[in-house]
Amino acid sequence: MKIPLLVERKFLRFQDQPITALLYEIVIAQNGTFKRAKRREMSVSVQISAFSSPIRELAAEAERIELREKIPVTIFEEILAHTRNSTLKEKFTENLYAVYWDEEKGFYLWDEISAERSFGSTIASTENPAYQNALLEIHTHPAGYRHFSSQDDRDESGKFRLFGILVDIHTEKPLIRLRVGLYDSFGEIPLESIADVPSEKLIDAVKQEQERLAQFAQTQEGQEVTYIFAEEYLFSATQSSIENL
Repeated sequence: MKIPLLVERKFLRFQDQPITALLYEIVIAQNGTFKRAKRREMSVSVQISAFSSPIRELAAEAERIELREKIPVTIFEEILAHTRNSTLKEKFTENLYAVYWDEEKGFYLWDEISAERSFGSTIASTENPAYQNALLEIHTHPAGYRHFSSQDDRDESGKFRLFGILVDIHTEKPLIRLRVGLYDSFGEIPLESIADVPSEKLIDAVKQEQERLAQFAQTQEGQEVTYIFAEEYLFSATQSSIENL
C-alpha cells in the first residue's frame, strides 16, 4: 500500500503537471522554485525564488490562483455594509469575517466570526463552522493601516486559505487588500483574481500598486536605474513574506 506524502519535492517536467501532495509541494521549475497546493475550492502556486539562469530541461511555472468558482463581489460589499453598521468611526474596533463554500446549497456564504474585538486586533471564534471551513478570512483595519501587520502574519500562518483586510471603512470608497496564505508563505493578489466582477465600492490596493509599478517601470525602460524611492518600494507587485519553509 502506497502512503501519500503530506509534503512533496519535485521537478516540474511538463506544463500542467498536477499537484499531488496532501499539504503542499515544493517544485523546482525552469524559472524558479514554487510552492503549490490545492484544496476543494482552489489550487495555488506561489513563487518563492527566481533563477537568474533558467533550467532549460524543465517546464516553466507561474504564480497563479484558480478557484473552482469565483466569489460573488456582492459578498465583499455585504461584509463592508455590515462592518460599517457595527463599528463607530470615532471608536473603531476590528471585525472578522469568514467566507466559505456551502456544499449543500452550492454557493458561497459569509458570517462574522469575531469572538473578541478591540482597536487593533480581532480574535476568531474557532468553534464557528464558518471559521473551520473558511476559504477567506477578512477583517477590518483602523484608518490608514493599509498593509497586513506582523500580528496578522502570526495569526494567519500555518493555514491554507485567502486573507483580506478592509481599510478606511467609513470613507466613500474603502480599500481592500488580499493575499493567499500557503502554509507560512504569503503572496498578495488582486481582487479580480478571486471575485466574479470588479467592485465599484472598493479600491483594490494590490491592483492599484501593480499598475503604479508598471507605470514606473515603463518610464524607466531603457534607462539605468541607480536608486528607487521608498514609495515605489512599497508598491512592489511581488511583495510577499516567505517564512519557515
